[in-house]
Amino acid sequence: MSETERRGWRPSRTQKIVGVLVLLIVWTVAAGRWTDKGCGFVPQSYGLVLTHGAPERYEGCESEPGGPEYTDDYYG
Repeated sequence: MSETERRGWRPSRTQKIVGVLVLLIVWTVAAGRWTDKGCGFVPQSYGLVLTHGAPERYEGCESEPGGPEYTDDYYG
């Protein structure tokens, strides 16, 4: 049995780079959807993607004295 057969398939460096780029593009698109709901783009929208995923119809950000804050009661 050869070394390749024992360790199994592993992605190449190019495949890893392409995978990371695709992930960043998807993350940016989802963050853009939060921005459309009144949230700040960086870092708030990116953080909301991690904590809440893509926004639902009733989720967004409303203006508060310290800046826009997340709400699950959004009708914008």
